[in-house]
Amino acid sequence: MKHTLLKSFQSKASAFEEVYLASKGKPFFFDSDDMRTLHFDARFIQSAMRLSAPDELLLSYTRGMMIFLLFNRQPKSILMIGLGGGSLAKYCYRILPDTKITVLEVDEDVIALRESFAIPPDSERFVVLRTDAKDYIATMEAKVDVILHDGFDADGLVPTLNTLSFYNSCRAALSENGILVSNLWGDAEDLAPSMERLWSAFDSRLWWSSATASLNRIVCGLNGDQDVVLSHLQKQAVGLDLLYDLGFEEVAERFLTGQGKTIGEFNAISEMNPFGALMQVENGNTKRY
Repeated sequence: MKHTLLKSFQSKASAFEEVYLASKGKPFFFDSDDMRTLHFDARFIQSAMRLSAPDELLLSYTRGMMIFLLFNRQPKSILMIGLGGGSLAKYCYRILPDTKITVLEVDEDVIALRESFAIPPDSERFVVLRTDAKDYIATMEAKVDVILHDGFDADGLVPTLNTLSFYNSCRAALSENGILVSNLWGDAEDLAPSMERLWSAFDSRLWWSSATASLNRIVCGLNGDQDVVLSHLQKQAVGLDLLYDLGFEEVAERFLTGQGKTIGEFNAISEMNPFGALMQVENGNTKRY
């Protein structure tokens, strides 16, 4: 049995290497059984799709980014930064039939793979634009209800999409009570500068949670000045899980916020390890924020 499993693993590894070398540095996909994955290089999986269920959200961070539904169940418009394998685009297209969805993607080679990942064709309510998100958002005139910020390349979050100027542009592009949902990745040292910029752009109106079993942190920046109550979000999460089964209740249980915090308090909790974000041990006592 062990020999058979080892042989299967070696065969798949060899097949992956062959596809990777043939890509010659361009984004590529790899099929293994019922799974198709998107890669920018040989190191990481950028997106995953089940061939038998192409609209399913497989990666935990994509399920976490749908948390905007806690704040707005029926957004009129969503702007997505980064196409990847189109997981979020496809899912939102299916469950939000009255929502206009615009996807910004700078890499034409990623867009060229859209049919391989069953991404819907352009239509009146769904469009993929080849453009630099930084420039596009800075010159937007129309406001959007939700911005999903997932702008990664092979080395991580694109630096130009992780500046205070960029986050200020995102807030300016949001409708009243709109929401920016940012996917961040890394350890506490990686996350701290991004969190500080988001704090500055959104005046402490941040809610965040670690994705399940992942180094991804999902951060919600809220426009407007309404107060948000954690218990209400957690109650909403229970109801939404009955509809979508995306694990919102678990994510909401880990929610932390900059709302009502001083900058010192914010820094103390925002710099914590993503896996330990729910608890902090202080003087031998466990303190929950």
